[in-house]
Amino acid sequence: MRGQVGSDPGPSFNLARSWAHYGSNAGGPTVGAIVVWRHHVGKIVGQENGQWIVQSGNDGHAVRTRPRSVAGAIAFRWS
Repeated sequence: MRGQVGSDPGPSFNLARSWAHYGSNAGGPTVGAIVVWRHHVGKIVGQENGQWIVQSGNDGHAVRTRPRSVAGAIAFRWS
């Protein structure tokens, strides 16, 4: 995710939870928002059949874009 935002926020953002304090509050899931779980982070890039489409790295050892549940997310942030 560090490479997907305007300027690299630094190595402390290698920890997914750090993203819960990045940018500003998006107020909930929406296209373009960063979604943060306790151990994972991604960017919402779309919505399909009621599911959010999330692009994230280290998802099955690859960068993937796929439908993901945002249940358990701890933050939604604007970059």
